[in-house]
Amino acid sequence: MSVPALTAGGQDDPQAALFTELLEQVADLSDQLVFLHRLIPQALALASEAQAAELVQEAATLINTPRAALKLGGQWIGGAPGWLRDRPAPRRPTVLPTGAMHTGAPFVDAWRPTAVLLIPCVDGHVAMWGKRQFQAGERSLIETLARLLDAALEAQRARREAQRHALQQRDRQQAQAVWRAVAPETLVSPAGYQLNLHSQPASDFGGDFQFQERDWVVVGDVSGKGLPAAIITAMFATSFTVAVRSAVLNDALIDALHDHLERSGAFCTLAAVQVRPDGALRVLNVGHPPVLVRRADGSLEEIRATAPPIGTFPLVNIDFERVWLHPGDALLMYSDGLFEAEDDRGAPFGLDRLNALASTAAPGDFNAEALRALQTYTVTDDLTLLTLHRDPAAPGVHRRLPGDLAALPQVGEALREALAPDHPALLPAELAVTELVVNAVRHGGATRVDLRLHASGNDLLLTLTDDGAPFDPTRAEEREAGELREHGYGLLIVRRCAREWHYARKGGGNRQTLRLRAPAPVPPPPGP
Repeated sequence: MSVPALTAGGQDDPQAALFTELLEQVADLSDQLVFLHRLIPQALALASEAQAAELVQEAATLINTPRAALKLGGQWIGGAPGWLRDRPAPRRPTVLPTGAMHTGAPFVDAWRPTAVLLIPCVDGHVAMWGKRQFQAGERSLIETLARLLDAALEAQRARREAQRHALQQRDRQQAQAVWRAVAPETLVSPAGYQLNLHSQPASDFGGDFQFQERDWVVVGDVSGKGLPAAIITAMFATSFTVAVRSAVLNDALIDALHDHLERSGAFCTLAAVQVRPDGALRVLNVGHPPVLVRRADGSLEEIRATAPPIGTFPLVNIDFERVWLHPGDALLMYSDGLFEAEDDRGAPFGLDRLNALASTAAPGDFNAEALRALQTYTVTDDLTLLTLHRDPAAPGVHRRLPGDLAALPQVGEALREALAPDHPALLPAELAVTELVVNAVRHGGATRVDLRLHASGNDLLLTLTDDGAPFDPTRAEEREAGELREHGYGLLIVRRCAREWHYARKGGGNRQTLRLRAPAPVPPPPGP
């Protein structure tokens, strides 16, 4: 805005000078109001850095400046002349007077002579040039513009961050839904069992997983946390679903998962149990913490890993372990989040405390007791607890026999308690079990023999454990039937009666797991 010249009163008239100064201030204020009136709405509506650069150009036009440029985040938005590009950012508002910078040839689009106005903002600075000088009011206006830009760009960044956060939240919710689809919070109790599950991820979703597929119950732990672990978990669940339909489960798992996990630098532990209604289980442990068989009397057996985690080393084969759950027995599976939890001194919960808890807590209360015990501990990893409890009300028998052959009549008593007098497996079972007990005491030096058994249809499921010397009768040399003799003929009877017979050396003792049934009658030889 121009100010009219004053002649009345002369140049030395102090009132006239004061009036002129006031008019100039009003003019400056008017210019500022026009400037702000035009630029503030545009600043509030900024949606991109390119629009910010256009706003700077418009501000330059309002103060009659031919050229302007904006630098943000180390980059000139829309370009800048060569003489300006390598100029360091100003620390404070600066006016470089005419001649302070060489803006002539060989630079293109240069004005000579020119002053340069440099105003810093939060993420860069504003540069204006193309006229001989900048007035204090113009500098003030561009400083105001810089503050407007800071506020507008900060608001823009906040909007982008809010959008990014909203997208991340949506992605996390979708990932959590996918993860929970393959790692549900509840599983169905198989017939004859009570299944209790506690699934507690360290974040929205984790690397622990659990699911059911056909007659399999699966618990596992993928290395890492968060979305990458959730993706691998989903892949694993899909691969397992395909693998259980294969004739050879372990080979199918290795083929489906090992190479992919190895390439991605991840690995996976796995504890899986195939559950049958009669109590017969097949257990697979690949790199996972020991699975616990908790007997009805509180004694524990461990099923340790027989192979390293999938994805670490090429696996040739994965072994299954057979175990019978008799009435009141339970299978406990858990993740390392339980025993790696730490108290305020940094001491871990530990496997010893876990085993003591598993032995003393009733199977149906194990999960709740474990969570109660963890109240003074910090759990930083995913936590999974799964208890598979065999119906304690089902009929079953448990006998502890001393290492004395005089106790052999108790074998028959136990069998008759579990089986009806006319049960077809009673007589062959008595012969077979008596032989196994005699072998354990006489030849293995056992001082204690535990007998657990229950009936299922025409089958007798029996678990025989002793503390004798290591001996695997399933590998003993088979002899032909014929004259009665000690050692050998009894094992022949066992083989004839056993539909399944498995041996394992567990906890310093021998464990034999048998499914006994009356042998099929031998057909008579064909006539002449």
